[in-house]
Amino acid sequence: MANHPQLPENYVLIPEETALLVIDMQNGFCSMEGSLSQNGVNVSHMNATIEPVKKLILSSRKAGILDAWTIQLHYPDDVTRSKHRILPHTLRYGSGPAALVNTPDSEVVDELKPLFQYPAKEIRKHRFSAFFDTTLDTLLRMKGIKTLIISGVSTSLCVETTIRDAYQRDYDVIIAEDAIATDCAEAHEFSMKIAAKYFGACLKTDDIITLIEESASVAVHE
Repeated sequence: MANHPQLPENYVLIPEETALLVIDMQNGFCSMEGSLSQNGVNVSHMNATIEPVKKLILSSRKAGILDAWTIQLHYPDDVTRSKHRILPHTLRYGSGPAALVNTPDSEVVDELKPLFQYPAKEIRKHRFSAFFDTTLDTLLRMKGIKTLIISGVSTSLCVETTIRDAYQRDYDVIIAEDAIATDCAEAHEFSMKIAAKYFGACLKTDDIITLIEESASVAVHE
C-alpha cells in the first residue's frame, strides 16, 4: 500500500502486537429483523458493515492477528437504569433496550456466526465502552497487544467510546471507517473526523487489508 497520509512513512503492523475489535455485530443493532429496526431505526448502514467486517476478520486471522468480539447485553430487570432522573438511552425505544440477554436480539448476526468461535475472543459488556467493567484491557495486555483495529457498531456510541478509551490507554488505533456505521450518516462522518483528528488513523477496509497483507509479508521475510 502506498503511504497513507494518516500513517507514518513505511508503516507496518506487527501482527502479534495487533488485535481486531469487532464491536456489537448483533441482531438487535444490525439485522432488519432486530429490535432497533422494528422500532423504526434505520439500520441499513449498520447492516452494510457486515461484509467489510467479515473481510477484516478473515484477513486478520490469516495474518495471525487476534480478533476480539464485544457482545452488548442488557437485562430487563437492570436496576441501575432506574437511578437515572433523566431517561437513559435504553428506555428511549418503544420496546425497551435492544440486545436483551438470552434473546435472538443479542446474538451475533447470521452472516458472522460461523466466525464467532475459536479463535475469536468474546468480551461481554453492559455499557458503551468495550473497556468499561470488562476483561478486554487485561486480555490485550496479556497478549502484548499495542495496536487496535476497530470495526463494528454503532459509530457515535459504542465505537467512538471504545476508540476514546483505547487511546486513553495508550493503544495505537486504526479505524476501519467503512466497517463502522450508525443510523445517521452525518453523525458517522462527524465522529470519524473527530477520531482521525485526535485518536487514530481512519482507513478504508481494503486499505487495512492491504496493510495487513503487506505487514505479514514483511514479517515472513525478516
